[in-house]
Amino acid sequence: MVDYLEADEEPHDFVAMAADKMEEVTNRGKLSILVGGSTSLAIPLLHEALKGQYRFIAATLIPRQSTYWQFIQVRANEMLERGLLGELEELRDLQQSLLDDNVCFHKGVWKAIGYQEFYPYLEADMSCSARQSSFQRGLALMNANTLQYGFHQLEWICSVLNPFLQQAGVVCMSLPVTNKASWTLDVEIPAISMLNELCYSFRTIRLSNNGTLNSNFKSRVVCLFGGSSSGNDPKHIQAAKNIAFALHSNNYKLVYGGGTTGIMGVIASTLVQLSGPSAVQGIIPVALAKYEEKLTKKNVDPSKFGSRTVVKDMHTRKRLMIDAVIGGAPGSGFVALSGGYGVLEELLETTTWYQLGIHQCGICVFDVCGFYKGLLHWVDQAAQAGFVGTEGVDILRIATTAEEVIGYLGSQNGRYSRMGELEWD
Repeated sequence: MVDYLEADEEPHDFVAMAADKMEEVTNRGKLSILVGGSTSLAIPLLHEALKGQYRFIAATLIPRQSTYWQFIQVRANEMLERGLLGELEELRDLQQSLLDDNVCFHKGVWKAIGYQEFYPYLEADMSCSARQSSFQRGLALMNANTLQYGFHQLEWICSVLNPFLQQAGVVCMSLPVTNKASWTLDVEIPAISMLNELCYSFRTIRLSNNGTLNSNFKSRVVCLFGGSSSGNDPKHIQAAKNIAFALHSNNYKLVYGGGTTGIMGVIASTLVQLSGPSAVQGIIPVALAKYEEKLTKKNVDPSKFGSRTVVKDMHTRKRLMIDAVIGGAPGSGFVALSGGYGVLEELLETTTWYQLGIHQCGICVFDVCGFYKGLLHWVDQAAQAGFVGTEGVDILRIATTAEEVIGYLGSQNGRYSRMGELEWD
């Protein structure tokens, strides 16, 4: 989807040519791969392709927040090494010699990030130190604008592209991008594997006639325990958002207590924006559902918070949430974020059930700013006093980043439980 338009061409001409090219590639028995491109051209081209009864798989590349800024800085240095300033100088000379016009950074090629940021450096007649300062300002501004543009693109993917693809029944996957070293493992291998499964119906994933995933395919499921309040420190809310990004990047489904406020509301709404409503399942007792609607004075919108199941009581909610995790693919588990009595009760009961052998799913505490320091101290005290066996101390895994949470869930638990010793119905 990278090409130039002639002066007399319009965007719809490009879409028509691209659609023709896809048909030509298909007629040769090959696969068409659409990569990147303008946000204004992607949806129209996909519309045309869907008319042709193609079977689609869509892969979005999502940067990890923890490494995104470093990735941008490396990219900027590579652009400079490959001649960004020389390219800018040639463009300026062409502008002056052919058009005899002043540069307008709101038109044409001049809108590209990197040109307007370094233009003052190119034009300046300064001392060596002042020129160096101008260069550093240009570099900092280019990195900042790149970051802003990246977030804009991510928002477009979440709010426009993903809903369009889901409505069209397109199989979607999101792949995390960390750095070049992990590209093969994190991106190439999963993408090629999914393409093989799409083309040859391998056993891991099979597609139904309408292009959606067969119901026999299990997703990994995380049950989240989190407060209905936001807390006094914004870091708790940011942690919830980080978890949502991590779940999206690693293709997890979320089941949670069904609330739309506080920690619960943030993680649910963020994951819906990233992965779509089908990725989130809220389960809430009728009493709490009525209370929340009265408090917020509005009904819950599934397009914002995912699907919602209203049950008769707290015990039913807990049972359904645990069943969802137990029925998930390997790597499913439970995650506790910051919260109050309810979160603590759910976390400890889930831990007890693990100890008793009712389930063998991982349990992880996302400890934000030492929030769970007191609980961890109590566990140690209980062990020292002889109320918790030494083999049960490490049932809970402690994480301080969203990436650590996913890592703990994805690894084998390997901790002691009475699985097989006790007979549970």
